[in-house]
Amino acid sequence: MKKWWSLSLSLALIGSAVLPVSAFAAETAPAQQQAAETAPAATEELTPAMIAALDYADALENIIQYEDKAADAFNSVGMVSASNRKAVYSKLNNIIVPNYSKFYYHLKQIKPSGKEVTKLHNYYLQGAALQLEGMQLIKKSLYGAKINWTTYNQGQTKLKSGKAKIDLFINGFEKYMDKLQ
Repeated sequence: MKKWWSLSLSLALIGSAVLPVSAFAAETAPAQQQAAETAPAATEELTPAMIAALDYADALENIIQYEDKAADAFNSVGMVSASNRKAVYSKLNNIIVPNYSKFYYHLKQIKPSGKEVTKLHNYYLQGAALQLEGMQLIKKSLYGAKINWTTYNQGQTKLKSGKAKIDLFINGFEKYMDKLQ
């Protein structure tokens, strides 16, 4: 009996969910149009809380490409089996883990101002750490001649736990931004 498992699509892909402008729009829209789309109306004063939230979103926008690259490669894998074990390991080793590690490193460097944004950022940090641990466990499970399904399943569990934390961040940040407007 051939055993295979599907990699869960646990990576958050929050680029367009959190940031005011989607990654595609950021590449194609003129700078003036972007500013008009993301800035409040000229008659509104920016509160310190709104400035802190926008600064945080800008900081995320500067590093999100690493998460996106890791997520795209991770989600392209699909099924894991004995026949594609080496190829999946190679993707994890050469693309996914290095890019997500870079993303996590830079995420830890962000020091948001404001109590609420800091609280939400901590959810993101916890989730990203769990996701990175999960990816590393899955990579470890594929290293040997045979897939270590116990380690693989532990990695999947970490990915799911990380996604739950990141979902808390995404939902919380969206509600917080709505409240500020």
